[in-house]
Amino acid sequence: MSVTPGQTIGGYEVLRKEPLEHMEGEYIELVHTKTSARHIHIACPDDNKTFGVLFPTVPKDSTGVAHILEHVVLAGSERFNVRDPFFSMISRSLKTFMNAMTASDATVYPFSTRNTKDFFNLLEVYLDACFFPRIAEDSFKQEGHRFEFTDAGDPNSNLIYKGVVFNEMKGAMATPAAVLGRGIGKALFPELTYANNSGGAPENIPDLTWEQLRNFHAVHYHPSNAHFFTYGDIDLPVVLQAIEKQVLSKFDRIEVDLTIPDVNRFAEARFHELSYALGKDENHAKKSQALVGWVTSRVSDSFETLALSILSRVLLGNSSSPLQKALIDSGIGEALADGTGLHRSFREAVFAAGLKGIEPQDAAKVQDLVIDTLEQLVTEGIGKEQIDAAIHQVEIEEREVSNAGAPYGLIVFMTLLRGYFYGGDPYKSLRFDEDLDAIKAQMAKGAFFEDLIRRWMLDNTHRSLIVVSPDYDLENKTLAAEQDKLAKIQASLSQQEKQTIVEDAARLKDAQEAKQDLSSLPTLELSDVPAISDDVVGRYVDVSSNRIGFYSLPTNGLTYIDIRADFSQLDDELKDYLSLFSSAVPKMGTSDEDYAKLAQRIAASTGGISAGNSVRPLASGGGFLQSWQISGKSLARNHAAFISILNDLLTSVDFEPKRLKDVLGQLKGQKEASVVPAGTNYAMLLASAQLSRPSVLNERIDGLSSVGLIKRLVEDNDMSTLIDKMDRIRDYLFRANNLQICVTSDGRDEEELRGLIETLLSNLPSDVASGKEEALKPRMLKPQARTTSVPVAFNAKVFSTVGYTHPDAPALKVLAPFMRQTYLHRELREKGGAYGGFALSDGEGGSFSMASHRDPNITRTFQVFDDAVAEVSKGDIDREDIKEAILTVCGAIDPLESPDIKGKRRFFGDLAGYTVELRRAFKQSVLEVGEEDLRRVADTYLAEGKAALATISNPEMVAKANEDMGNIFEISAI
Repeated sequence: MSVTPGQTIGGYEVLRKEPLEHMEGEYIELVHTKTSARHIHIACPDDNKTFGVLFPTVPKDSTGVAHILEHVVLAGSERFNVRDPFFSMISRSLKTFMNAMTASDATVYPFSTRNTKDFFNLLEVYLDACFFPRIAEDSFKQEGHRFEFTDAGDPNSNLIYKGVVFNEMKGAMATPAAVLGRGIGKALFPELTYANNSGGAPENIPDLTWEQLRNFHAVHYHPSNAHFFTYGDIDLPVVLQAIEKQVLSKFDRIEVDLTIPDVNRFAEARFHELSYALGKDENHAKKSQALVGWVTSRVSDSFETLALSILSRVLLGNSSSPLQKALIDSGIGEALADGTGLHRSFREAVFAAGLKGIEPQDAAKVQDLVIDTLEQLVTEGIGKEQIDAAIHQVEIEEREVSNAGAPYGLIVFMTLLRGYFYGGDPYKSLRFDEDLDAIKAQMAKGAFFEDLIRRWMLDNTHRSLIVVSPDYDLENKTLAAEQDKLAKIQASLSQQEKQTIVEDAARLKDAQEAKQDLSSLPTLELSDVPAISDDVVGRYVDVSSNRIGFYSLPTNGLTYIDIRADFSQLDDELKDYLSLFSSAVPKMGTSDEDYAKLAQRIAASTGGISAGNSVRPLASGGGFLQSWQISGKSLARNHAAFISILNDLLTSVDFEPKRLKDVLGQLKGQKEASVVPAGTNYAMLLASAQLSRPSVLNERIDGLSSVGLIKRLVEDNDMSTLIDKMDRIRDYLFRANNLQICVTSDGRDEEELRGLIETLLSNLPSDVASGKEEALKPRMLKPQARTTSVPVAFNAKVFSTVGYTHPDAPALKVLAPFMRQTYLHRELREKGGAYGGFALSDGEGGSFSMASHRDPNITRTFQVFDDAVAEVSKGDIDREDIKEAILTVCGAIDPLESPDIKGKRRFFGDLAGYTVELRRAFKQSVLEVGEEDLRRVADTYLAEGKAALATISNPEMVAKANEDMGNIFEISAI
């Protein structure tokens, strides 16, 4: 439908229409005349349709009201009066994304799907949830916080807190990165909403009342405060009519003023100190971080925000960037501090820079170094090549239309938000050519970026030095304070109040266990499931025993190259070092130029180069691919420069001692910071390594074994031995007869690319390297526990099953979401208080996992895992539940892909034997799974199968669980 400004569509007035050439689409902005609800639609040919609604939410404390409301809103509404419509819809949909997120000043509810029927099903549920939620008191207690006794039926046992968000935030705030992230708001916006923890501070969450939650919804979730968004090839009038009919026609406009004022600027710089918990048995050296932060321009000013974004890239974007280089080369710390860069998630942008892995007394040195470096840049000037490279990176990001990491429609939504509800121009956020041209014009007149540094940093007194240091008794003090508070509350309770807590717990448990009638929820049918997407056709060329695959796809002028090297015959002892090798190669220099010069070339000519490892079982069974891979992308005009960089890395990468030591320190910081956020993945790797050969290798390269190795290498500081290992890995991998190369582009320069790649291959040695691979052996089947400073647990139980082509593999794949939706979610999240509980069947790896995330329990959770298997074996199985599990699996079999993903998925999938034909046959078998299939595979592989256990938690929780479970765990510290 063609629209014009001033036109009326239903209850909406079209305010604006603008072209979006790089999306082959249009920007359409509307307002609802009755309620003043705003709506932006991006009309484009993308079949992955996206919806979102955003509400500015401005908490005045750290009780987590906005975050808890986000959970409770999705826990039942007027039309869909079921306990958990959000999680129920996950299994009734082919969604490509479905979630809700709470930021520091807004809450957003987005989803996307390629199925039109599914889009309107989800739209119905999301609209009713946001605007007509039940906000039941029991939902508040389940998701937010509640009192229970340790023995729920015994009022004489100890009183405890329970609640999903309460436990989630205990885990979320257990890292220095999280503490520092919250510290930025406290330090720089002390009088505004950003000083509060919108997610909820665990010590403050119990102060929130049900009535306060309801009042917060009434004010913040009115249509007059709503910002709608739609994207893709959808019929806009039909969508607008649905929103009008279901929601907007039932409301009148109200005055909602949730404006956040500008911060009162500091007259002089300040200092802000914070602590995070670290165990007494952990290494105490260099565990602090220092970050220097400034409040700069309003993010609604698109010109200033773009200029600051480019400046941040100039200063910090790569290894050659002057501020990053000065910080890392100083030796004061190990890596850039968490929070380093430009933050556009506040009403006024924050620029920050600093170091982690420092001694607390060196914080002032970090601040001095940052300021001195900026002073030097203003005095001596910034190199034009640095600025040109930063602008080049921005231009690549504008051109790239990718679903990597998140659906592109969601990325567009998040991009325009700053202009959407902070009072700026959302369109400029998507198409910044005008601002970029203005910046280039200012650059032509003089020292534009140098003046920007002077204005927003050196002459800006609204600055704070934020220091985060470990407190080795904080965990104990926090727990003692919580227990003391609960003991005082329990002592003050009357007998009637105690009995009420017992009765509430029993009522909530009954409600959680009651069979839900989900008939009111919309659903897809199996007949709505499409066949596997059309095949991606490639052209293959063999050069010197190396296969090159060319895939011609609509990449919008970008070229993606992925080079695989086999490491199966690499000396076994060297495989442990592949994580460091992958991190180091793109960050090192070569025999002809140092790392800074090479980093500058990479930034100027590519969209980035990265490397990684994968261990993938073959579809045929019996073996597995061991792949080291280096990947990058560039614009077509930079093909020669791009492949020249790849050539230099593969033929002459130089592991210079000082640079390798710096990279090692940075990797240590990254791995240590990943333990809590990725705790469940680490636990699953730890368990799986007890069962299969490829899992042993995966755990060694990417699991906690790698975390421990990197920490030891930093402590040993033996660069000579380490460089020898890096050289040996390089010499083995980078051989002309050991590579497979995937090229995905728009196809216009294929012959040029082939010639450049053939030249690269001709420059590599072609000798056959021999290694000393040893037979990989799974660990002895012994439950594993790892301890660290975290107040929750990450639990995993993994069973050995069968591979992809086995007749039982489709049923196992369906069994996983079936168990999650019918048992694990209820028992682990709703009743147990874990942030998440799920099951996963890895058809390629031949394993079946049950796991929990940010879980307050260990012993109980492993009992739930056992009970879940018994429930399938003996309980009733509803055909509707099977259908929903099948829908979930079908969505995963045929995932959302963009051109940058499709080529390499086909190329590397074929290498491992996962052909399109095999995937189609697997999907057809999934569609045919029935009740008896689920019982059979549960009994065969889970009830009687070989299982491995693992948990990651604090020493006290692990010790208690080990005692409860008969001292089964082998325990060590991370």
